Amino acid sequence: MVSKMCRIVSMIVLASFAFSSAAWAATCSNASLSGTYGFLHDGTDSNGAPATAAVTQITFDSTTGTFTGEQTASHDGVIVTESVTGMYTVASNCIGTGTPAGGSPFTIVVTSTGFLALHLFSEGFAVKQGSPTCNNDGVTGRLGFETTGLFLAEASAPAVAFIGELKLTVNPSGEGVISGHLSASEDGTFLAEEPVTGSYKIDRDCRGTATITPKGQPEMHFSLVVVDCGKEMLAVETDADTVVSGSLQR
Repeated sequence: MVSKMCRIVSMIVLASFAFSSAAWAATCSNASLSGTYGFLHDGTDSNGAPATAAVTQITFDSTTGTFTGEQTASHDGVIVTESVTGMYTVASNCIGTGTPAGGSPFTIVVTSTGFLALHLFSEGFAVKQGSPTCNNDGVTGRLGFETTGLFLAEASAPAVAFIGELKLTVNPSGEGVISGHLSASEDGTFLAEEPVTGSYKIDRDCRGTATITPKGQPEMHFSLVVVDCGKEMLAVETDADTVVSGSLQR
């Protein structure tokens, strides 16, 4: 219950900032939410535990009031990739509604960089894609990395979090290479910082994948969406029995 209440309070605070931002911004309309975005969102069960984590690349067409996209999600640890479609409207106060095909509506608050979203026990945020160079070279450099969620494969289904710095480079063959360090927390126990290695691949559609291997630990696999002109990537873990998501930021 505490976890769920904290998430609701968090969304209220975020929405309050968005509302105040919208108050002095230009009047909104469907055109205020147009183009392609990366959308990171998660949901809880009735006890407040994460049940879904997802990253979606979603495109809004303001002339028709429709959206389309592709989503990679973990539903209670089962990884799926699925298409999303629906309708949306944005009012002059920058608050809108999105209605997925076959689903129930969710509330949207348009911000200067994307939007916030709230749907029953789920919430999330989106960042506009901009005009990144979508290949391995386009995302090189040092990035901060953070993810949170659950490892369902373990009997206690511990809450986990990772944070650290990753260096993305491209080798002479054009392959993306990851190095760096990560710290972790598992069920409230902090684990020592460890070096990591890995690889990544960014496709022309600004979606990608990454494999990160902490020293002495199993590989972790992620689905990525590039946003903010290549300054950020949104991520969801694609290993079975995980509900983990986060971001990489310059």
